[in-house]
Amino acid sequence: MVKDKLNGLNIIGVIHARGGSKRVPLKNIKPINGKPLISYIIKAALGTKFLRRVIVSTDHPDISRISLECGAEVPFVRPAEIAEDCPSEWVTQHAVEFVEAQESAKVDIVVTMQPTTPFCISEDIDACIQLVAEKGFDSAFTARVVRERPEWMFRLQEGRAGLFMDGVMQGDRGIYQTLEKLYMPNGAAYATRRDVLYAENAVITKNSSLHPMPDERSVDIDEPIDMLYAEFLATRQGS
Repeated sequence: MVKDKLNGLNIIGVIHARGGSKRVPLKNIKPINGKPLISYIIKAALGTKFLRRVIVSTDHPDISRISLECGAEVPFVRPAEIAEDCPSEWVTQHAVEFVEAQESAKVDIVVTMQPTTPFCISEDIDACIQLVAEKGFDSAFTARVVRERPEWMFRLQEGRAGLFMDGVMQGDRGIYQTLEKLYMPNGAAYATRRDVLYAENAVITKNSSLHPMPDERSVDIDEPIDMLYAEFLATRQGS
């Protein structure tokens, strides 16, 4: 399928899917409503208007095989030095360097994606790309509204509970509706200008924006209980 060209930019997507997940072994290919977890983000990425290539970066043969079956590219095996816990930007930079060497052409924008936010849709990914390509931001990421307020968080030191943020727990501070709306990345997609990815060594850069996603699409699978919740939502939604 021919993708729309956004301002003539060369835009690729890189899905991070290593095999060494510790809390949920091989979670990237665990079934959710009968389909491998990674299949959801691959489908969303392939359905975008602007991603010219959708590449899965993995070190595991089963993840590679399933990704290929789902229509993604797996043009390399992720090197061992970035197959363990490491910064996301290293994995994305490796994929960019591979593509640029393979094609002898420079990437303009790269979208980093994770299988662990399975209910991200194509429009969410395209929205991040457009914020970078059309609005002048150097990066943009998918996010959800914060429900666990930092104003309500405590640290425990020698048995004593103290507020994480300065102040006292009283008045408007205890009323959710009076607090400023805050967001946090939900793990689905991060669009970054290639040159700034290297200049700042980050996928979320200083000049960044965000694309809000609703809670029901912002499920981020990290623990076994998250798999159960995702299964419930996928079954209910017929995903």
